[in-house]
Amino acid sequence: MPKMRLIVHVAKPFDFARLNGGSADLEGWTAQATPAFSDWVVHLDRPAQIGQEEFDKVKISSRYAGETVSKVLEGFGFTAVNIQYPRREEDGRLYWHFGMVGNVLLAPERE
Repeated sequence: MPKMRLIVHVAKPFDFARLNGGSADLEGWTAQATPAFSDWVVHLDRPAQIGQEEFDKVKISSRYAGETVSKVLEGFGFTAVNIQYPRREEDGRLYWHFGMVGNVLLAPERE
């Protein structure tokens, strides 16, 4: 499956940009950009931070009932998404923690 470049814009928490070099945009790629996947894991070009936690990937899913993340493939611009990042439990297990909301769009081709 080909990799697709995406930009995930974090709308909440409002101070996300302050913690991440002044940008609320996460750029990265996913190999799950098809309607077959309801959630897409986006591997980030550079790590991001919430509080003291740093992460290098996020999982995005549709924000509203009846929509899919693959709506972004139709080229309508921003698609509303829930954003989760990996966290580690005390016993060492990883899980996806919902902590952000925002929008996703296709990244422009790099020159």
